[in-house]
Amino acid sequence: MSQSRDFADATKCPLCGEANACAIAAGQGAEMCWCMSVVIDPEAIARIPAEAQGKVCICERCARGAADTA
Repeated sequence: MSQSRDFADATKCPLCGEANACAIAAGQGAEMCWCMSVVIDPEAIARIPAEAQGKVCICERCARGAADTA
């Protein structure tokens, strides 16, 4: 059984629900974001729900593949 989430909050990771620390969501330039300086695990990107893709950023922990799937 899958758990339904609301992906309207751009400050929350769609994988774990924690704060994603996205600079763009905080009103800063993309160059200020943590994601510009890390390698993002392709498996983490593949786990982003279709309804959140292109709308909500994942957090650094999930991006590195360190988080458990929710």
